Amino acid sequence: MFQNIYPIFERKHVLKKEMLENLRDYPRTLFQLQYQDYSDGILYGCSLEAAGTELAVKPGILLYHQTPYFMETPCVVSCEAQGRLSYLKVCFSDREAGTGHVKYCGHIYLDEKEPDPELELEFGRFKLQPGARLRTEYVDFADYVTEFDTVDRIHVPYAAPAHPTVWPQLLKRFAAELLGTGTQNALDCAFCMSCMQTKDNMPYDAVKTYLNVKLKEERDYTSEQTYHALKRILEEAKGSRKNYTAEKGSKLLMI
Repeated sequence: MFQNIYPIFERKHVLKKEMLENLRDYPRTLFQLQYQDYSDGILYGCSLEAAGTELAVKPGILLYHQTPYFMETPCVVSCEAQGRLSYLKVCFSDREAGTGHVKYCGHIYLDEKEPDPELELEFGRFKLQPGARLRTEYVDFADYVTEFDTVDRIHVPYAAPAHPTVWPQLLKRFAAELLGTGTQNALDCAFCMSCMQTKDNMPYDAVKTYLNVKLKEERDYTSEQTYHALKRILEEAKGSRKNYTAEKGSKLLMI
C-alpha cells in the first residue's frame, strides 16, 4: 500500500525511533526512487573552468552503480603542458565502513591512460602544448573537438534513463546553430526546442531517434558518433542555406 508518515514535533512529546529514521531516510529514498533507472554518469553540474594551466571542476552530482556521489566545493587540478593526450577522470574507491556510517568516494585526477570503465568515469580530455593556455569556451559547434589546448568533453557520459547520454551543452549549442540557419523543418524545430528547454539531461533514446530519422538509418551511437552525426546535420543545413541564398541572389541579378 501507499503511505506518507511524518513525525509531529510537539512539546512533551517523545518521538519514536521509527519516526526519526523516517525523517532521516526520506531524502535518500526520494532520490533513489527518482533516479533508480538512470545510467552511470554526471547527473548535475560538474562543469569545467580553465585558468592558465589549471582546471577547476565545479560542484555537482555523479551517479555510479546506482550510488549518488556529491561534490559541494570546486576541485582544482594542475595540468602539465606536454602536448600529449591527458584524461581528467574520477576513480571510485571501495566502500568504506566507519563507526555509524558507510562512505563512498570518488577521487578526481589527471593522467595519460584511457579511463577504465569498471573503476573510472571520464570528465574530459585535452592536449596542452607548452606555453599555451587551456580553454573551456568554444567558438562554435565544430570547435568542440579542436585537438590542442581545448578541453574535449564529447566523450563524457551523462546520467540518463537506461543509457548514458551526451553533454547537454553540446545539444544546446547544436540547437542554437541549427535554428540559426532558419530551418523550418518540423522535426528539427521540435528537437531543438526540447534541447534548449529541458533542465535535465536529454534521454539517449530521444537523441538516437532524431538522428536515425534525419539520417535515414537504424543504429546505436556512441557519444563521439553522436557528435559527428549532429555535426553532419548542421553542415548540411548550413550548406542548404548558402545554396538558397546564392540561388536567390542569382535570380535577382537576372531580373
